[in-house]
Amino acid sequence: MNTILRKSILGIAGLAFTGGVFAGPVAAHAADTTTTTTSVKPVSVSVQGDKLIPHGVQGTQSRIDLNDEQTANVKAIIAA
Repeated sequence: MNTILRKSILGIAGLAFTGGVFAGPVAAHAADTTTTTTSVKPVSVSVQGDKLIPHGVQGTQSRIDLNDEQTANVKAIIAA
């Protein structure tokens, strides 16, 4: 009895959540019927490189050469 009640409550809650997800945004947009005009100004953003990369520029990419056995293992894994 306890699990049936719990599953029923969870099912109803799930339906309510799903209905709110889909019907909520539609109702919010339908309620907004006023149009407002605002002046749009272009935004100029200047960002320094040291702010974007605080730890400095990383080195070049490394490369690990695989031997024949490792290459065969990779091909076997991909084929599986």
